Amino acid sequence: MGASDSTATEYFGRSAMRTRTEGGDDSIIRFDEKKILTLDHRTKTYSEVTFDQLQTMLDRAGEALEEHGEEMETVKKMMGLADMSITVTEAGPGETIAGYPTAKYLLRGPMEIEIHAATDLRIPPAYYDMMKLRAPDNPVLDMKKLIDEMKRIEGFPLKTVTTMKMMNMEMKTTRVVTSIEKGAIPAAVFEIPAGYRRVQADREE
Repeated sequence: MGASDSTATEYFGRSAMRTRTEGGDDSIIRFDEKKILTLDHRTKTYSEVTFDQLQTMLDRAGEALEEHGEEMETVKKMMGLADMSITVTEAGPGETIAGYPTAKYLLRGPMEIEIHAATDLRIPPAYYDMMKLRAPDNPVLDMKKLIDEMKRIEGFPLKTVTTMKMMNMEMKTTRVVTSIEKGAIPAAVFEIPAGYRRVQADREE
């Protein structure tokens, strides 16, 4: 598989965050209102899902997967993922990224992740919990367990290098923050733009 690049801009407020991507969709997470908004700028529409709706979906998916436990264990062994233990260790100073010194962490498990985190930068405590809700249920690779371990990392990850080895193949993904700006964020950044109409989300009930 060939290499590809993409960019995104993230805004972090005290009670909300927003991600803008090249694909034309924005995601707004309102921690204060416990909901996720997805904006489609091409159609000028938005959808809304509450944290409770996401949790309900995950619970149902988990119940369904329990019925195929033996089959999933066989698949894990075939793919070399029988050992699902995950550890995080600090590995000394990391790189200086976007003007910030970092500490280096190594996360080892079904995949290996090298993380350079700036201890001078903090993210909302609910950030990783939100990542868990948005992570797809995967009976082969438990992303939620991995995210729980990442909570032990001090500071904001400015660079992550993820290496996944599976069935004699290797896939590497690098994410690097290129610039950081501090200052007041207009409230409108975390709101639905005027003129956008609501549509049904896939996960809404």
